[in-house]
Amino acid sequence: MGPRRASSLPLAAAVLAVATACVQGGGGNPAARQNVPGVIESTSPAAEPASMTPQRLDDSVVFLMTTVSGYVLVPGDGEGDGARSVEVTAVRTCTGWVAGDGGDIVTAGHCVDRDEGRRAVIASYLDDHDVADEASLDAEVEIRVIAGQPDVGGATIGDWVTARVADVMPVEQGDLALLRIDGTAAGAWPPVLAIAEDDPRPGDRVTSIGFPGAGGDASAEKVIQPPSFKPGTVSTRRASARGVDGYEIDADISPGMAGGPIVDERGRVVGVNSRATRGGYREFNVVTGTAELRRFLAENGVG
Repeated sequence: MGPRRASSLPLAAAVLAVATACVQGGGGNPAARQNVPGVIESTSPAAEPASMTPQRLDDSVVFLMTTVSGYVLVPGDGEGDGARSVEVTAVRTCTGWVAGDGGDIVTAGHCVDRDEGRRAVIASYLDDHDVADEASLDAEVEIRVIAGQPDVGGATIGDWVTARVADVMPVEQGDLALLRIDGTAAGAWPPVLAIAEDDPRPGDRVTSIGFPGAGGDASAEKVIQPPSFKPGTVSTRRASARGVDGYEIDADISPGMAGGPIVDERGRVVGVNSRATRGGYREFNVVTGTAELRRFLAENGVG
């Protein structure tokens, strides 16, 4: 796999200088990062939020591959051929990021939600068999999640590892999930991202981070490309049907970036990539809010 490129962010001037130094000096120059005043590294989401270097943000995101398998109940043809079960597998990719030093990874809830997985299995069967009547199908599913990072010097997760689903908040309730990788050793875990205290306001500049790409062609043998950094602006606050706070941003978020962090100009996490919504002449992306994220982590003992 090729070397990871340094990524640029609309951060404060001192942090942008780091990005320039990374591009010119190979992306992994710790001495260059140490020379930037005011950049403090945090190891806990509960700590006072601090500026994060682009390289640290790059190192903290994780590529996630979710395999959903189940049996679709196909109705009979009415001519003596009874209902039968057909095994179907659906694969999708998402992004996660490190929220705690005990193997804790945050992603979007819909990436690992069982109901979403069931719908994905049924949709896969319908697409492959040109069947239109979804109501006549049923499926029970199993979900397996593996995590990895681009294979470069300094990558902490050098091979695929299994991540277990610790908690899931469905889309309408906030669209968050917590994964855990058991057996992580101290000093052998990606850096933990700092989380902002408050939600950003309309007009604030933010950056979405994640691994773009559709999940249909995913496989455990694929080369993991470096994450993308997509700048944008907060458009408006938004609440779900159940009143969960979030907001919209106009960053160009691609499939596969769901679950990745949204960071402010200091590199602090202010939300999580959730889903796209189309309206009027532009596509906006819905992001889980900061307060909801902090509440979700606190309930799960992270930080």
